[in-house]
Amino acid sequence: MTDFSTINSLLENEIKPVGPYFILLWTHYPDQAPALRTFLDERLKGVKKPFDVVPLAKADHLENGNVKDEDRLLAEIDSIAGGLPQIGALFDWESRVLRATGDTVSSLLELTSAEEADQRIAKLKRILATLGIEAVGETHVDDDRFRAVNEALLPILADRIADLRSAHGSNDIWARAFDTGDDARGLSVDDAAKLNRLVHVADPGNAGGAERGVVIPLPGRDDFRSVFDIEESDAASDQFRCKDFVPDDDRFRWVLVQCQAACDHAQSQPGPLPFHLGLDFPEENRSKGKQPSAAVWTSPPFEFNGTDRLLRVSARFPISLPSAKVRNERPVYRLREQLLNDLIHHLHTHGGRPGLISFSG
Repeated sequence: MTDFSTINSLLENEIKPVGPYFILLWTHYPDQAPALRTFLDERLKGVKKPFDVVPLAKADHLENGNVKDEDRLLAEIDSIAGGLPQIGALFDWESRVLRATGDTVSSLLELTSAEEADQRIAKLKRILATLGIEAVGETHVDDDRFRAVNEALLPILADRIADLRSAHGSNDIWARAFDTGDDARGLSVDDAAKLNRLVHVADPGNAGGAERGVVIPLPGRDDFRSVFDIEESDAASDQFRCKDFVPDDDRFRWVLVQCQAACDHAQSQPGPLPFHLGLDFPEENRSKGKQPSAAVWTSPPFEFNGTDRLLRVSARFPISLPSAKVRNERPVYRLREQLLNDLIHHLHTHGGRPGLISFSG
């Protein structure tokens, strides 16, 4: 029996994979692949586990220590991915996005093609400068030049990605990747929460507490009543419809969500930052009875630190804070653009609703 401890040691101490991966087991003993898969599932701690362990038999391809047929070996490696159409479909998507990125870069370079060869670099410099300045403003472009140009290029890249369609010859792998019947109806509540986390809730990364879309812990909770004109417990139960709320329990977290206009944030416009009060709590503590008022926005359930959670934000509890006060706050997480825009639309729509006095006979 092969000693798998060497592979275990490599993964834990030397290779340190950062994303999903396969182990292609080049071996004289292909029947031991399931045992290695089980061993790694049980033993790997603090390291991403392989998606699968796939055997590739040495005996089929080696003769006197040399590869008998390189083309046949490469074809078999390709067939492994072909036998897993779900993985193949994701790799196909990845390659299309990479091509879209290349097309975006090519489009920028084409803008210089009419110039004389010795003038093209100068024009490209002007284009990059213009992109950065128009995205964040001349006084802020030097704060982070990459981010400034990235802001300008994102809409171009996003449009190219959104316009991707199946190319000739690539439909087959997508046709085999999933069924629209039973496959689409088999998602568990926990899996749905994990997908919502992936799509809508991001790790804060290097973002500070003043960034647009960040969710930060409510600073100065002792002043809750004086700031929001309501007791914590009453706000949780009556406004946010959270049952069994306990003020000092870590399961319940008062937060502030930064809801600044995109253009003001991109160009670092002066003025206090707009936040709205939210309550982040376990989904199981959602009140099953009366729903919150129209002022309250509710996120889809999302997984966070092993718990399915909800974020509810109220249009009734805005607060403005100077950036200096929150800049060094460590965000809990960040709302991705689609969910953040949905929240901001809700807040503005609620704030702009008209009142109507009417009479009936």
